[in-house]
Amino acid sequence: MSTIMVTNMPFWAERIGVPRALAVEFPFAHPLGLPHDRDFQMRVIRQALDVLEKAQGPGTIVHSEEKWPTSHEEALRLSHPEEPSPISKVMGRYMRQFLRGARRGSRQ
Repeated sequence: MSTIMVTNMPFWAERIGVPRALAVEFPFAHPLGLPHDRDFQMRVIRQALDVLEKAQGPGTIVHSEEKWPTSHEEALRLSHPEEPSPISKVMGRYMRQFLRGARRGSRQ
């Protein structure tokens, strides 16, 4: 079964070697667009399916032409809510340790 990833982090998609990806410049947690914006979401899904169909080989990453429909400030607010989600609270406790280990690993 062929797969495609829709991601706002194409750097990582390339690093981990996904077979195909559609890169979108959207806020975190909104890879297909704003909630309830069916037309926008369908355009992104159709683009992803088009990449899936036409990709020439493994590692294909296509950057979407879709633009986020709100201001940069609104996009930041959407991706960084005032109250973090429960999983974000837990992950936040370990982030400093993770980043410290990642920096150490990159120097070796």
